[in-house]
Amino acid sequence: MTGKTIRIGKVSSIDYENGMIKVTYPDLDNAVTDDLPVLSFNDEYKMPEIGKEVLVLHLSNGTAAGVVLGTYWNCRNSPEESGNGLYRKEFGSYHGEAFEKYVGGVLEINAEKIIFATERGSVTVEEILELLGR
Repeated sequence: MTGKTIRIGKVSSIDYENGMIKVTYPDLDNAVTDDLPVLSFNDEYKMPEIGKEVLVLHLSNGTAAGVVLGTYWNCRNSPEESGNGLYRKEFGSYHGEAFEKYVGGVLEINAEKIIFATERGSVTVEEILELLGR
């Protein structure tokens, strides 16, 4: 892989505890990297699933060292919705399972169950609606 510092590969295994993954390069006879760290995007945590395509930045001193930059949009992985001024973050394993969306001054949170938690305790949206008689 000399000279190929930016590559596309597929996640082959995940070390969840340490934030590392191994990547397979199908175009290189399925060569597999050592464990590589996944870029944290300011301490966000969401590991790509096994089999997902990821962009990898290998350091110039060889392919053993590098960072997985993450997944990317393509014909097999397209955004659920898009548009100017739209922010959307998927939390689940598939589009629409759990996400937040911000557009036009409105923040929308979608999930099967939403819990608000503080040091004093927690409450679900359902419990709040019951208290309001809705």
